[in-house]
Amino acid sequence: MIEALRKDDFETAVAFWAKLSDGQNYHLYLALPVVSVAGEFNAYLAVQRKLRQMPELGLDPLEVRVLDPQDSMAVAAAEILKPKVAVGPFAVANPKPYPGMTRYGGSKLGGMEIDGAYIYPPPRAAVTA
Repeated sequence: MIEALRKDDFETAVAFWAKLSDGQNYHLYLALPVVSVAGEFNAYLAVQRKLRQMPELGLDPLEVRVLDPQDSMAVAAAEILKPKVAVGPFAVANPKPYPGMTRYGGSKLGGMEIDGAYIYPPPRAAVTA
């Protein structure tokens, strides 16, 4: 799903599904650079336009939340995707992040209480950089 948006030049810093502890459903969070430039309302309008152009995604616009890439949840999600440095005599180094979605089972994401999250891999440019 996020791949279809990215393929169509819809720039996302990080994207993830998360269910807040006080919520009933998972929501798709998109950290968009346009939020810091044009504001949250205009970012929502851009997302709405894009979703209307891609009805095959089957995504309800009310399921989508937009974030500034500097939002604490966005920063925490991006941090989870960073490769971890292996330390110790029995550590196994894995310099590449997981190629598929990463399930995050922690109870907090950027200070927000959550019941779970699934984080999309970063855009290709971010992986090779």
